[in-house]
Amino acid sequence: MAGLFFADLPIYRLPRDQYYESRAQYVDRFMYSNDEAFRAERMAFYERHGDEKISTIDRLQKEYGGPWNFNETVGYVRLHFLGSQVRGELWMVKVSRMVRTRKKMILFRSHKIVSEVFIPGEATSGVIWQKVLEYVERARSELAPRYLDSSLLEAIGVHVDWRSLLDSQRPVSQRESR
Repeated sequence: MAGLFFADLPIYRLPRDQYYESRAQYVDRFMYSNDEAFRAERMAFYERHGDEKISTIDRLQKEYGGPWNFNETVGYVRLHFLGSQVRGELWMVKVSRMVRTRKKMILFRSHKIVSEVFIPGEATSGVIWQKVLEYVERARSELAPRYLDSSLLEAIGVHVDWRSLLDSQRPVSQRESR
């Protein structure tokens, strides 16, 4: 897609806290069992063998899926300016059902996830930033129950000169007439 690309926002199968809570339950269930008598015995074993406990936790966490940050992504929204619009392309895994997995291929799905947001011609950097955030919120609503992570964009977005960035995609002759 032509235009000025400025961010890829990851889409996760579920939020970070929910993933880690589920992973902790998985590790607990496989290390200690749900049978109370056996559970006490396993806890005592791991209390005596700390190295074995550490290596078992590590193995089970990897088996479950590893760290959330990169392993639970199911797609991306690629944000870009196209003229006076904020747009986002949708890239998603090609699966029939979103489940915990380590094998995935992310493919292009759509030129826009939600309708574009128009930026007024003389908008300030602050107004452009608000339009970007408006687009991200609309995309987040469209993707529910998936989790769209815009934390990195939000951390740097307030420091970006959005007016200059938007103007940089225009031909030099149009920029000089401003």
